[in-house]
Amino acid sequence: MEFDIVVATRNRQLALPLSVPLMLSQNRLPRRFIVVDASDNHMEVRAILERIISDSNVNVDLQIINSAAGSSLQRNIGLKYVQSPVVLFPDDDALWFDNVAESLLRIYENDKDNTIGAVCATESIVPPEGLIDNKQPKYHMEFRDRIQHLIGNFERVFEDRLFPDPFFIDNYPAIKEKDLQNWLSNEDGVLSGPMTGFRMSFRTDIIKRLKFDEALGRYALFEDRDASLNVLHDYLIVRAKKAKVFHYRVPEKRVDGIEWGMMHVLNRAYVICKHHEPGSLARRQLKKYSYYKLVRYLMQAQTHYGFQRVVGAWRALSKVSVLLDTPKEELSQKYEELRSACLK
Repeated sequence: MEFDIVVATRNRQLALPLSVPLMLSQNRLPRRFIVVDASDNHMEVRAILERIISDSNVNVDLQIINSAAGSSLQRNIGLKYVQSPVVLFPDDDALWFDNVAESLLRIYENDKDNTIGAVCATESIVPPEGLIDNKQPKYHMEFRDRIQHLIGNFERVFEDRLFPDPFFIDNYPAIKEKDLQNWLSNEDGVLSGPMTGFRMSFRTDIIKRLKFDEALGRYALFEDRDASLNVLHDYLIVRAKKAKVFHYRVPEKRVDGIEWGMMHVLNRAYVICKHHEPGSLARRQLKKYSYYKLVRYLMQAQTHYGFQRVVGAWRALSKVSVLLDTPKEELSQKYEELRSACLK
C-alpha cells in the first residue's frame, strides 16, 4: 500500500534537518513528500528540504507549496496533492524511530473491511538514540517540555480520576459497537480515542471528505481532536505501539499567552459542542475541566506569559456557556465571534 506524507511547517529551519531525514530513512518510503510552508523565508526552507532530499538519495516525489499560515489551512492544502490511499501528517519537529511507516501501514493493509479510518503512532519520552548531541545541541527543547515528560504519567492518572478531559469521556459508539479484530494484537495495535497531531495518519478518502476545521484559527489548537472525532463517528482509530515518535517541540511561543490560554478553553468547548449532544457527559464536564485548567495556569502565573495565559483562559471561561447554548449549525460562526471578543 502506497502512502504520502504531508508536513505543515512555519519557521522551523532548525527542526527540519532533524526530523525529515528520519522520515526518509524508513524501510518503507512515501510516494510523495508534500511540504506546505508558511515561513517568513520560504526560499531558505525550500533550499533546506531540497538539500535533505539530495543527501538522502531516495526516490521520493518532493512537493513544496508556499501558503498562508494556519495549520488546518496548510494541511488541507497538502491534502489536495495527496494521491496515495494513506496519508501521514507528522509535525515538522516529530522525530521518528525506525519502522514507524511500516508499523502504521501494516495495520491499514490488514484491515480488509476498512473499519479503521485512522492509525496513530505512539509517543516516546526519549528521542532516537544518538540523534541529539548533548554537548553541542543545535536545537534545544523547552525546559517545561522536559518536565512535562517526567510528570506526564502521574498527571494523566490524576486528571483521569478527578478532572477527566471531555475529549475522552463518552466512550465513542464506533469503538463500542465493533469487535477488535484478532490480527490487531499480533500487530501490536490497540483501539484509541482522539489522536494528537504529530502522530496522525488517515485513510486518504476519509480525511479528504472530512478535512481539518479552518475556523479554529491560525494555530488551530485541537484540530487533531476534531478530525479524530469526525473519524470516530463511523470508523475505528488504532494506535500502533511499534510506531514510536518523539515530539521534540521547538522552544518558540507561536502565539501570545492570552491566545494560548483562550484556545485551551474556547477551542476545547467548540470541538466538544460540535461532536456531543446537549446533556451529554462530555458537555456536562466541560466547565469543570475548564476551571481545572484555569487553576493550573494560576499556579504557573509568576511570569508575564503565565499571567497572560490566566487572562486568556478567564476571558474564554465566560464564553463557554454561550457555546453550550448555540445550535450546532451556528457553532462555527459563534466560535469565531467569541474568539475575536476574547482577543480584543
